[in-house]
Amino acid sequence: MHRYVQASALAISVAMPTLVTAQDVSVSAGATLTSRYLFNGLEQSTGAAIQPWLEAEYQGFYAGVWASNTARSIVGSAAEVDLYLGYRNAVGQFSYDLGYTRYYYRNPNVDCCGEVILSLGYAPTEPLGLGLRFAHDPVADYVNTSVSVDYAINDKLGIWTNYGAISNGGHDYWKVGGSYTISENFGIDLGWQDTNITDGQIVVSLNTSFSLR
Repeated sequence: MHRYVQASALAISVAMPTLVTAQDVSVSAGATLTSRYLFNGLEQSTGAAIQPWLEAEYQGFYAGVWASNTARSIVGSAAEVDLYLGYRNAVGQFSYDLGYTRYYYRNPNVDCCGEVILSLGYAPTEPLGLGLRFAHDPVADYVNTSVSVDYAINDKLGIWTNYGAISNGGHDYWKVGGSYTISENFGIDLGWQDTNITDGQIVVSLNTSFSLR
């Protein structure tokens, strides 16, 4: 589904008091303005959504928060807040990311879920990236497996595609589209998203990100 500052940095510092100082922690933030919030191809909003995020990182360990407005008629809540943490690293052409995300909603009666997520990446050439992702909810007992391909046509324009399937009676979903880098801090995505149980639609997103430290 794609994220912050003092609370996350403090949590890491408390966990490793002898190793971490404020200067060691990098902090980044950003936001996405999207025409529709889709998660695994399914609508979470009935219109546009604004999705801010904040993340602190120390030597590959990270923690963050991501939020979005949602449709009460669909998910039973007008807002979603995700808290996540994990570790990521790259070794040569290979990369990996192991983390956990917990999903919270504004309505206390909507107690959703959390996922353990493993993402693997491989870049056989400089413009080409291949991805494999597993997300497991130990309570709902499903595995969401997806594969992705990204290709950078140049330093501004890229294309991407993704296909995923959810086990235990879940659905299949896919998307294809392109990205354009407007500047160092801004970019735009345009893509088609679809599933085997819903009608597909075009989604346009404007993204921004920047470093706070």
